[in-house]
Amino acid sequence: MTDYLLVHAAGQGAWSWGRVWGEMTSPDEHPPRLYAYRAVGKVFPLDLPGHGLDSDGDTSTVQFEECVQSVARSIERQGLVRPVIVAHGSSAPIVLQACATLDLEPSRIILISGVVPKDQGTIISQFPALYRYMLRFSYLLNGLVSRDINLAKNIISRVLCNTMDAMDIVQSIGYFGPLPIRVLMTKLSLSMMNIPCPVTYVVLNDDKWIPPKKQKIMAARIKDAEVVEIDSCHQVALQKPKELAKLLRGYA
Repeated sequence: MTDYLLVHAAGQGAWSWGRVWGEMTSPDEHPPRLYAYRAVGKVFPLDLPGHGLDSDGDTSTVQFEECVQSVARSIERQGLVRPVIVAHGSSAPIVLQACATLDLEPSRIILISGVVPKDQGTIISQFPALYRYMLRFSYLLNGLVSRDINLAKNIISRVLCNTMDAMDIVQSIGYFGPLPIRVLMTKLSLSMMNIPCPVTYVVLNDDKWIPPKKQKIMAARIKDAEVVEIDSCHQVALQKPKELAKLLRGYA
């Protein structure tokens, strides 16, 4: 059986994988057969430091290395054996860095609209200029009053969740949390590109946060990466959980 580790994007949490987790862990047959072989083993959605259930502190102070260590610790604590590691958006470099340090390599890395910066680039540098400037301005402004940085609800609904059903947006928008701005602004080395396993890059064709053209440019930075496409906004796990789960299970 193949284990999976699901790593969310900035400002989100394990909650964002809920529907995908349900699709991946449900029986293939109804009613399920006793002792039926399951291709999928453990499926663990991780809360990165400062996110989800781990958001009891100041998210803006979370460091990149903390997140890398969290991925490595989760694999060990959950007993995941050569898992498929799935990274959404800004968590891509975190996962790539963690995988370069693991004792036992994962069976595959799957980057969903994953941010892959140039050498000494930052995660935020790969965002479109408008959102890049918006986040930097918010960082300076909020730093004066020591507050976390949150995306405005209209940005979440019109950019992250564009093309989603209106009711699905209403049901999920309140879960989005503060951004780990220091993580997003950390300069990263291409040493994280020492990838020990196959990589699949999932391009989201309706993504307005990280446009498809930009995704394909970043996918090309990974040698021999397989590229597949899904017609979805940035929040594919919320919009098309069944289609995404089917894709992920195909690597079991």
